[in-house]
Amino acid sequence: MTIGELEKKSGIRRSTIHHYIWYGLLHQPFRTGQTMAYYDRSHLRRLETIQKIKVDFLKSAKTSRVPLDLIKHKLTEDYTLTKGKSAAGKEAKGKNMEKVQKKKEEIIEATLRLYADRGYYLTNIREIAGEVGISAPTFYHYFKDKRELFVEAVEYVIKNYRQESKTALEKEKDPARRSILMFRIFQKHYPKIGEILNQLRAGVVIGDQWARERLSRVYKEMTETVAGQVRQGIKLGLIRNVNPELHGFVSVFLDEMAIHLASLDKRFSINQVMVFVADMLYHAFLTEKGKKVFGSFERFRS
Repeated sequence: MTIGELEKKSGIRRSTIHHYIWYGLLHQPFRTGQTMAYYDRSHLRRLETIQKIKVDFLKSAKTSRVPLDLIKHKLTEDYTLTKGKSAAGKEAKGKNMEKVQKKKEEIIEATLRLYADRGYYLTNIREIAGEVGISAPTFYHYFKDKRELFVEAVEYVIKNYRQESKTALEKEKDPARRSILMFRIFQKHYPKIGEILNQLRAGVVIGDQWARERLSRVYKEMTETVAGQVRQGIKLGLIRNVNPELHGFVSVFLDEMAIHLASLDKRFSINQVMVFVADMLYHAFLTEKGKKVFGSFERFRS
C-alpha cells in the first residue's frame, strides 16, 4: 500500500509515520525509487501495536505525552511482533534471507564487471539492473542506492579474500609455504580487489572524501593479515624489528606491482616476478635465524 493508504487504514498521520520510521519504531518500506515507497500488512500491524502501547500507558500516566523511548522499549520487551513465531516460520524466513543474499551477490558480481568497463562514477542503476536481468525498481529492493551497492561490493570482495587467507594459513605451518599461499590467494582475488581499488582511487582523484577514507580502510584490512604474520615473526626472532603495518603495506604494493608487471610484459611470468619479490623481502627483512627457518633461497625458489 502507499503511504496514503496506510495513513487511511491506520488512522495515523503520514508525518507521524515518517517520524516513527526515522526514530526506528517502524521498519523501512519497500522503495522503488527516491520518492516512491510501498508498505505492507507488517507496517499496519506495527502501527496498531504502537497505538496499543500508547493507550496502555495513558491509562495510568499523569501526562498525555508518551515517550518514544518507552514505546521502543515496549516493542522490544513486551509487544515484539516476532514473539511466538513457529519454527517453520523462522525456517521460511531464513530461506528467504538466503535467497535475498544470493541475489545481492549476483548483483555485486555483475556490478564489478561493469566497473571494469565504465567505472563506478559512470555506471548507473539501470545498466546494473539490465546486466542482472531485473528491472530498475526491483534493484531498490536489494540496495538503497548506488553508493550502498558500492559499499557492499567492497565488503564482499575483501571479506572473501580475508576468509580464504585465514582458512589457508590455519592449515599450513611452514613459513615459506605460508608466504607463497598468501601471494597466490592475493593473485587469485586481485581481479576484483584491483577493480575496487581502481574505483576508490578514481574517487580520490576527483576529491571524493568518502572514497579517500574507504580506500585507507581497505588497504588497512588487506594488510592486517601480513602485519599479523610480521608481528609473529618478530616475536620469534625471524624478522627484523620493523613496523608491522608498514611492512604489510610494502608487501601488498609489491604484490600489486608483480601482478601488473606479469600482465603487461610477457617476458616475465608471474612465478619469475614472485621469486624476485620474495628475494627482496628475504634479504631485506629476515634475520639470520629467519633465513635458516625459511630455508635456503634455492629451496624457496623451487
